[in-house]
Amino acid sequence: MGSTKPFVLHFEDSGKWSSLPEWAEYFISVGRQLATAPQQESRLVTAIIVPTRAYGAAFVSVGMVISEASLRDPDSQASHFERLFELVPGTPVVFRPGKGKALKGLIQMPEELDGKLWIRVQVHSAAGGGLTHFVDESRALQVQPARGVGWKLPKKQRKDSIRTANRFVDSLLGETDPVQLGLQSKIVCALVGRRNTLEQEIRKTPLSIHVNGTMYAEGQLQDVLRVNRFINPQQSHRSALVPLGSEPSSDLISSVEMGVVFDGAIGFLKWGAAWRTRHQVIVLDRTDPYFDDAISSVNARFSQNRIDDGCVMPEGDAPPGSEILAFREAIE
Repeated sequence: MGSTKPFVLHFEDSGKWSSLPEWAEYFISVGRQLATAPQQESRLVTAIIVPTRAYGAAFVSVGMVISEASLRDPDSQASHFERLFELVPGTPVVFRPGKGKALKGLIQMPEELDGKLWIRVQVHSAAGGGLTHFVDESRALQVQPARGVGWKLPKKQRKDSIRTANRFVDSLLGETDPVQLGLQSKIVCALVGRRNTLEQEIRKTPLSIHVNGTMYAEGQLQDVLRVNRFINPQQSHRSALVPLGSEPSSDLISSVEMGVVFDGAIGFLKWGAAWRTRHQVIVLDRTDPYFDDAISSVNARFSQNRIDDGCVMPEGDAPPGSEILAFREAIE
C-alpha cells in the first residue's frame, strides 16, 4: 500500500499564505481511517460536533479519496493492460515514464517478443525518428487513453510536454501514483450538503503546499476530490455531490464504494437512511437550527444499533471545542 506524506497545507488570506490549523489534518485522518475499516456486517458512524462546519466535510472526503487511491486493486494493472490491447492503433494516449513526467503518445500495434506481450506507444513522429516505447503489464498504468482529444506527435518532446503533472496532487498522494485518480470514474464517497458552499470550499479556494518556507505547489481540493458536478466531460470523477434539494438516485446510492459525508444536519436528517451499508461521517455545527434533531437521531442509532468492536475513535486529538462520537453500527 502506498503511503501518504504529512500535509503541510496553506490557505490564502488577504493575499498572504497562512498555515491551515491542525484540525484540518484531523478531518483528513477521519477519512483515511475509513479506507481500511471493514463494512460487511457493520460500519463506522462518526459524528463530529464543531463550533463551525467550514471545510470539515471537504477534508474528510479528501482523506477518503487519497487513501482509497493508495489501496489499489492488484488486479487493476492486468485489467488495464487488457483494455489497452483493445485500443485501435493511432489512439491518443498519455504516457507517464516517471512521476511528474508526461508525454503525448499514439498506440501502435502490440507485439509479442520472447513469449511476452507488449503495448507499443509511439512518442515521436516519423520525421523525428518514430521513437516508440514498449510497455509490459507491470507498467500498464503508465499509459492512459487521452479522452476527447486528438494530436499529432512532434518530432521530439521533453518528458513534461503535457502539463498533466500536478505537484499539488503529487504531494498530497505521497508515494501513491497520481494515475490512480484518473484510471476510471468511480464514486469513492458522496458529499451531502449545500452545493454553493461546498463548491466554494472545494473548487474555488486556493490552497498551497510550502516546503522550507517556500511555496512548492498550488491547487484546490477539487484536484484530488474530482467531484462529479464540478468536472468537465473529459475528466474522470472520484466523488459525488448530493445537493440538499436533490434526492439521491438509486444508481448513486449503490455506486458509493466507501462512505458518505453529511455536511450539516439537514442532509443527514433527509438522507441518512439512504446508504445502509456504507460508512457515515456527520459534521454538525452547533449553531445549525436542526442540530438538536440530528443529535437525537445519532444518539438513537448509537443506543439501538451499536456493537462493541473495540476502539473506533479517529487517531489524533480532536479540534478544540469539538466533540466526537464514533461507533460501529450493525448493518441491517
